[in-house]
Amino acid sequence: MSQVSTKEKNFYFSTRDLLIMAVLSALGGVTSTYINTLGDAVQAALGFAGGTQWAAGLHVIWIVLAVGILRKPGTGIFIGILKGFVELLSGNTHGIIILLVDLVGGLLVDFGFFLFSYKSKLLPYLLAGGLATGSNVLVFQIFATLPENILGYSAIAILFLVAFVSGIIFAGVIPFGVVKGLGKGGIITIAEPIEKKLKIGWIILLGVAFLSILFAVFLKITLTGPQNIEITGAVRNPFDFPDDGLQITEISQEMDYRGVLTEYRGYPLWSIVQMAEPDPLANTLLVEASDGYAFLISFDELTTNPNILVVQNGSGKNASFDIVGPISSKAWVRNLNKITISAAEGLSVVNSKSEDHTFDPDQWLNDMDSTQIMLPDGTKKLQGVPLWKIVEFYQSDSTYEQVILRSTERSQSYSWNEINANNDIRLFTIIEEQGLSFVLAEMSGDVLLYPVTGIEINQ
Repeated sequence: MSQVSTKEKNFYFSTRDLLIMAVLSALGGVTSTYINTLGDAVQAALGFAGGTQWAAGLHVIWIVLAVGILRKPGTGIFIGILKGFVELLSGNTHGIIILLVDLVGGLLVDFGFFLFSYKSKLLPYLLAGGLATGSNVLVFQIFATLPENILGYSAIAILFLVAFVSGIIFAGVIPFGVVKGLGKGGIITIAEPIEKKLKIGWIILLGVAFLSILFAVFLKITLTGPQNIEITGAVRNPFDFPDDGLQITEISQEMDYRGVLTEYRGYPLWSIVQMAEPDPLANTLLVEASDGYAFLISFDELTTNPNILVVQNGSGKNASFDIVGPISSKAWVRNLNKITISAAEGLSVVNSKSEDHTFDPDQWLNDMDSTQIMLPDGTKKLQGVPLWKIVEFYQSDSTYEQVILRSTERSQSYSWNEINANNDIRLFTIIEEQGLSFVLAEMSGDVLLYPVTGIEINQ
């Protein structure tokens, strides 16, 4: 009996263990969205690509914390999978790839701790945090265009180093201090394992490592996009690209993506759009991927940013296309499936001074985040802006107390206190061939009002 209980204690998850992992994985998945926003803000302020990696360790804190508390092989793997699913369901812009990122991160946290007999020391935390954090650079690079010169690979190495240091600081030192503090305070009881159980531990780690490689290969194959891109919407000449009758010349541009300087060769997106003969009032593009991810590109950027290219990967039956070059990294869409051109007007916003404004989604691209919205005709992945930011922008002073959103059949009202700094309630934009429509929904996907036809701000 004692042998059985020892095995269960060291290798099987109790109800307490599962509860701890569920809470920490949920916290990790939810906070990742805000960490990404923080990283983007710092990168924009510093003005250099790859600046988001300074915060990469913040994504891994929760995995290291769980392993540090439970000390059981497989904890990092388990919580990495849970965290990945939370991020995926909450609308992470990387799509299903985030599952692989978190799975590999969890595997490396387990590996970092497994190498040491005494897991209460600082070194296991530092190694686990650094390796797991740095791995995100390498995993994302698997699905990106590989650099063509040594400078590109040097940039990848530098980003890995930045992420590794971030992991040491945020995912190593901080969890170590938290676990030590909880132990000294008597909140948790942590004991070093009596037996190393090396054989079982290695079987777990090597088995999951093998499955991770198979998963990466599977994603690489299944995420290959269609061979043609549908160009549709407010155009006179809809067509599928590529078309042998179109005379569009490939060009080369050198650009930064995630801090890696790469030379891309592709077709100017503006030239492709012009071939479709867009409506003179056309103002917005929706670029969609084969997995349902989509983002907006304004005509203003399209006509002034020569770097926006449609890049072909592979050839023949294995060909697929990516968008590269937009200012927002969210618009770098892999496996391009469809481009919808819209000439619709925005949404009317009337403030408390009876000033009539127009909400134009093109002006809010940096404030958008995506999630799956449950519309009447099916679930769609849409981009949304926090309602409070819209209200604050169009109201020139603070003399307002109520916000009313109107639909064709009913209205929805909120006090300012209900929406102030609430990033969960958002106005999402739907771009279809017939034009724009809007829906008020939560980041969970629940619809609050559809379609939104106008916004009023009252005193």
